[in-house]
Amino acid sequence: MSALKIALKDLKALTREKTILLAILLLISISSLSQIVAMGLSILYSPSFYQKVDIGLVGNAPIFESVAKPVKYKSLNKALEDLRSGKIYAIVVLNENATGVNYVTVYIPREDVKAIRVIPYLRSVLMDYQDSLRNSKGIPVLRIQAYDFSGNWIDVLEGISVKFRFIYTVLIPLLVVLTAVILSIYIIDVMCEELETKTIDVLAISVNLRDVVIGKVIASLAVALLLTSMWILALVVNGVNIDVPLTAFSAFTFYHLLIPIALITSAIVKNRERSQLVFSLTAILIILLFLIFGKSPLGLVVKSSLSMFDATLIVYALASILLTVLAVKIAVREVEKLFK
Repeated sequence: MSALKIALKDLKALTREKTILLAILLLISISSLSQIVAMGLSILYSPSFYQKVDIGLVGNAPIFESVAKPVKYKSLNKALEDLRSGKIYAIVVLNENATGVNYVTVYIPREDVKAIRVIPYLRSVLMDYQDSLRNSKGIPVLRIQAYDFSGNWIDVLEGISVKFRFIYTVLIPLLVVLTAVILSIYIIDVMCEELETKTIDVLAISVNLRDVVIGKVIASLAVALLLTSMWILALVVNGVNIDVPLTAFSAFTFYHLLIPIALITSAIVKNRERSQLVFSLTAILIILLFLIFGKSPLGLVVKSSLSMFDATLIVYALASILLTVLAVKIAVREVEKLFK
């Protein structure tokens, strides 16, 4: 009962932590704009999304001309002048060789905004040119068709895999890592607040120190439930298809591989700034190590979001529970040293 009271006290204090509140707003913003960001990546990297722009051609390339309908130039210097002035957005230098190898030189604007505009269209043109060359030489052009379970053809836009990979292999792991970091910083703040302001002395008179530490863990669990519910809900509202229970379970498993480290760090260091620094360096190292292993906790988060259960997740879950119990014992022992 005392641990619950401590947890409620810490949750009320959450509204005063401006840094954590800003981080929570960032978390919500990222998850809420998931589809917009993913669509932007699709537009940037997929030739299925582009805006037609004028391309200049220097050289003799009749097949390329039939495909791209470029602006013809007799000299590269004149083409470069028009590129700088904005009359054209790209230059292709090409002299077609019907029997040998064709070398293509491409010039695009230095400005990032213009380059982003021209690259998807230029890539589409060059892919069409490649198909035209294959047809002219009698080389079959491979066309992959997608069908549903009823045998009906599905029009899958090229670049859809970019959107899929971004959401499931970048965005969801990023949200999980960001949530874990927010929770870890939160538990450091509430622990160090008691230790730095000496309120731990007052609490120790009326409650057991173990209840104080457990109360901090319960508070972090409540915040974890709130944050996870918010970013999962934001993804679902944005039309992202995820396995909600399995994703939440794998996310909480990952949280409690980092939160115990934050708890131990704050109890040993007993200073907010130094604890956050030590934890940040440790967390970076741990996350990088996770990326090395094939069945890392982050990888299992991705699988869980796609409804792919892996028994290794149970092992990690048990390890996170044991690590949390161990962290509570270490934190209690370190705090008790203040009263000896």
